[in-house]
Amino acid sequence: MKIALNWLRQYVDVQESPEALAERLTMLGIEVEGMQRIAGEFEGIVVAQILTREKVPGSDKLSVCRVFDGQAERTIICGAQNHKPGDKVALILPGHALPRKPGETEPFVIRERKVFGIVSQGMMCSAKELGLSDDGEGLWILPPEAPVGQPLAEYLGRSTGDVVFDLEITPNRPDLNSVLGIARELAAATGRTLRFPEIADLPGSPEDPSAADSVDLVVEAADLCPRYVARVIRGVQIGPSPEWLKQTLERVGLRSINNVVDVTNYVMLECGQPLHAFDADRLARDASGRIGLRVRRARDGERFVTLDGQEHTLNADMLLIADATQGVALAGIMGGQNSEVTATTRDVLIESAWFQPANIRRTSKALGLRSESSYRFERGADPGLTDWASRRCAQLILQTAGGRLATGSVEFHPSPTPPRQVTLRFDRTRAVLGVAIPPDEQRRCLEALQLKTVHADTASATFEIPSWRHDLKRETDLIEEIERLYGVERIPATPPRGALGHHPADSVFDQLSWIRRLLCGMGLDEAQGQTLISEDAARLTAASDQCVRLANPLSSDMNTLRPSLLPGLLQALRHNVTRKNLDVALFEIGRVFRREREELREERRLAWALTGRRHPVFWTGEGRDARFDLSDARGVLDELLEQLGLRGVTFQRRPDATALFVESATVHLGPQCLGELGLVSPLIARAHDLRDPVVMAELNLDLLLARRPTTRTFRPLPVYPAIRRDVAMVVPENVTHADVLRVVHQARVDHLEQVQIFDVFRGGNIPAGHKSLAYAFTYRAADRTLTDAEANALHARVVEALKQGLHAVIREG
Repeated sequence: MKIALNWLRQYVDVQESPEALAERLTMLGIEVEGMQRIAGEFEGIVVAQILTREKVPGSDKLSVCRVFDGQAERTIICGAQNHKPGDKVALILPGHALPRKPGETEPFVIRERKVFGIVSQGMMCSAKELGLSDDGEGLWILPPEAPVGQPLAEYLGRSTGDVVFDLEITPNRPDLNSVLGIARELAAATGRTLRFPEIADLPGSPEDPSAADSVDLVVEAADLCPRYVARVIRGVQIGPSPEWLKQTLERVGLRSINNVVDVTNYVMLECGQPLHAFDADRLARDASGRIGLRVRRARDGERFVTLDGQEHTLNADMLLIADATQGVALAGIMGGQNSEVTATTRDVLIESAWFQPANIRRTSKALGLRSESSYRFERGADPGLTDWASRRCAQLILQTAGGRLATGSVEFHPSPTPPRQVTLRFDRTRAVLGVAIPPDEQRRCLEALQLKTVHADTASATFEIPSWRHDLKRETDLIEEIERLYGVERIPATPPRGALGHHPADSVFDQLSWIRRLLCGMGLDEAQGQTLISEDAARLTAASDQCVRLANPLSSDMNTLRPSLLPGLLQALRHNVTRKNLDVALFEIGRVFRREREELREERRLAWALTGRRHPVFWTGEGRDARFDLSDARGVLDELLEQLGLRGVTFQRRPDATALFVESATVHLGPQCLGELGLVSPLIARAHDLRDPVVMAELNLDLLLARRPTTRTFRPLPVYPAIRRDVAMVVPENVTHADVLRVVHQARVDHLEQVQIFDVFRGGNIPAGHKSLAYAFTYRAADRTLTDAEANALHARVVEALKQGLHAVIREG
C-alpha cells in the first residue's frame, strides 16, 4: 500500500524526517519497502514581505531590500521599481531553480552573489520569471492577505513536494490498509494527538423524498452481508476533481476519474472502508417507484459485465448487488457497466457495506478479478466504520460535486456483534517478554491503541477490543502489542533458559538419524525418491486394488502414491548405472501408501538395494570381482537388527517368484511380518538397464522402532574359554538355515553360545534332492571351563535334535 506523507500529516503531527519515519514504522511492524520523493512546483519559493528598501550606492536602478521569509531576514538586491516596504512578494531561496522555460535544457539556479559589495541572498520574482504571466515588468506583488513564509505552491494550490512510502501490510492487520490506520499507530507510538476527520451534521433536503422513501433495500444473503448502508444524493454535477483530490489519488497510484468516483476512492484509502457510487437513475424501480436494491446470491450461469468491460459467468456462491431486474455490482469487488457514474449522472446512490471476507476471496480468485476494494474486503474491513464512511463520503461529494442529500439513510444491520474482551495478566507479560514492564505502562500502551479498560486490579486487566482490530483474540496478542509500543529494541536479548517442550516426533527423528548414520557406516548411500510413481511401477510390489491413485494426476508417470520404496530405488539404480556408476549400494527412508479393505494405510519404511561389485576399491586380492548377492542384503539386515537389539527374527522363503523377485523371503518378528528381501528378477533388471544381479530388502520401519527394546543390557566379555564342535549333515533340499536354527532353539541346550553355517555342498555322493550343510556349534559356560565330556554331552543333544527334527543324516569323518 502506498501512502503520502503530506496526507498522513493531516491526521497526526509527523515531526520526524522521512528516513526516521520509515525506521519507526518498520519497528512498529509496518515494513517500508520503498520511499519516493516527489518534487513539487515552485520548489524553494516562499511568500515573503519587504521590510525596507534603499538605493544601492553607486547604482542608478538597483535597490537593496530587507526581506522577511517567515523564518529570517534576508538581504536582496533588486532591479525592479514597482515595490515598496510592506509589499508581499514571491522569494526564491538560494540553491533553488526558477521554473524552466520552453527550450531550456539546464535549470537557472539562484545562488548568493555579491553586487556592488553587497551579498544578495536570493531573488524576488516577477510573474513572468515564474511562468505565470507574459508580463515581465516589475515584481509580482501578492495580495496583502498572503501568509508570510508559506510555500508559494501551497498558497497557489499547486503541487507541493511530498514523500510517498510503499508499505508492506501483513494480512492479519487490515486496519493498516488506510491512512487513518497508519496515523492511529503513529499517534499511539508517539503520544501525539490523532485528528480524526470531523463530519458536520448532514441535514437532508426537506423538499426531496427521504432515503427510506427512495430505496427499498432487501438483503437476501445476510450470512454474506450482515451490514449494508445506502444514501442518496440528488442533483450532483459530475466533473473533474479539484486539484487537491486529484493529486492525492495520483500520488498513491490511483487514476482520477471524476469527482464522485474519486471521493469514494479517497474515503476508501483514508479509512479503509471500500465504497461504491451507483447512478441512481439507471437503477430499476419497483412497483412503488422506489429503487429496488437487492443483495442476493447470483444464479448459476448468470452473466455480468463489470466496469472494466469484461463479462463474467457467475455461480450461486457469488454475492451480487442487484436492482429490481438485474445485477448492478459484484459485491465487494467491482461495479457494473450498467450503473456506473458518467458525465450525465445527476443522482447517485452511495453503498457502504461489510461483506464476508472468505466469500470475497473465493469470488475474486474464481473470476481472476482483483481490485482495491476486494483487497480490503477479503482481509476484513471494520464493521463499525460502515456508517461513518458513508457519511464521510456524502460530505465530500457535497463539497466537490454539489447536490442535495436525501434525509437519513437505509441500513440493514440486524445483529450487531458485541465487542470482544480479552484479559491480560501483567506477570504473564514479564514471563513472555523476559523484561519487567510496570502494569501502568502495560495499560498505557494498550489504551494508546484505543483498547478500553473494562476491569483492572493489581494482577490483571480486561480490555474491550475495538472493531477494527480483528487480530487481537487472546492474551498473547495483547503482549505483542505491548512489545511493539514499548519498543522491541528495549527488550534485551537473552540466551534460551531451557527446553520449550518435548514431542514424540523428536525421539523418532533421533532414531531415524541414528539409522541413517549406521547404514552410511556400512557403505550405503542415501537416496530420496518421488512419492508419486507410475501405476505400472506400483504394481511391481502391490496388487492393483491396493494402489492409491490420484484423481487428477499431472502425468501418467506420477499418477499413483508409492506402495513401496523398491520401485523408486530401482529407478535410482538405473540412473546411476546408465551414467557408468556400476557399483551402487543405496538405502531410503520414506513413507508408503496402500489401500487395505477400503481404508488408506500410511507407514514409514526402510529399504536398500545393492548391485555391482562388492569391493570395487581393491585392484587385487581374493573376491575383488565378487558381485553383491542375497547374503549381502541379509548382512545389512543382521547388522541393523543387532544394533537395534532385536532378537528372534525369522525368515520364511517364498516358494514362487513374485512380480519383482525371482527368489525372496519374508522377514518375521514373532507373528508380525517385518518386510521382505530377495533377488530381483533378471527381466525386471534388464528392463531397468541393470546388467549385474540386484538384491533388495524392505522393512516396516514403524514396526521395527516400536519393537525395539527401550532398555539396554550389558554382558561382560567371557572369562572362560569356549569349545567348538562341528557337524556335517545331509538334509532335504527344502530345509533352510532358519529350520536348523528353529530345531536347535527348541532343544534348549545349555551353554550353547553360537551356531554358524560354514558350508553348503551339493552333488558328488549327496543324493539328488538333498544337500550337505556344515555347522559350527560353540559352547561356553559363564562360571567355569567346560570339560570335553560336558561339551560332548551337550553336543550329542544337539545332534539328536537335528536327526529327530529334520531327519538329518550325520556325515562321519
